[in-house]
Amino acid sequence: MGYWGSLALLAGVHTLGTISPGPNFLFVSSTAMHLSRRAGIAAGLDVAAGSITWLALTLSGLGLIISRSPEIDDALRLVGAVYLIWLGGKMAWKAGGPIRSPAVTTQDGWSAARKAWLVTMTNPKSLAYYGSVFAVLLPSHAPVWVYAAAVGITSLISCIWYCGVAWLLSGEAPRRAFLKARPAMERVIGLFLVGLGIRMLTMR
Repeated sequence: MGYWGSLALLAGVHTLGTISPGPNFLFVSSTAMHLSRRAGIAAGLDVAAGSITWLALTLSGLGLIISRSPEIDDALRLVGAVYLIWLGGKMAWKAGGPIRSPAVTTQDGWSAARKAWLVTMTNPKSLAYYGSVFAVLLPSHAPVWVYAAAVGITSLISCIWYCGVAWLLSGEAPRRAFLKARPAMERVIGLFLVGLGIRMLTMR
């Protein structure tokens, strides 16, 4: 697979991983619904900043380790594939089920939004994703422009999704429409993630 193919696959996996329900989504949506659109967008930007931080940690150390150990590369690919299959299967199985939304109790929207970075950094999904799936999808000996493109792609996807979520869910009508479409969306996304996990198992 060439560099452009790796970046395209990375973009697809990151998009599906980003839009899957989890602590980041719940925090941003809760902030937007309970505080304000402005606070929700700020939270979305901070979640994207957390994603960039995880990416920087991955590129600075884990990629070098993987490049020097084919065994670690194979192990991480296996872990990443299993994680995607588990995440997708769980999402498809529980599509439309109740999700626990974290309460936003502070009166300062920007203060709540700044907590989004900490939510991202302490999210176990982030560790599993960047530590295995993301590290394996990026070529270990790629030129600098590939890593720069990966940073740009993932940052753009995260910003568009989380800020879009905050913008939409701060309004009553879009929120009702989202909740209505959520079960079908989660089933489709879950099946895609399972397929990507199976695809990773066959990657060489």
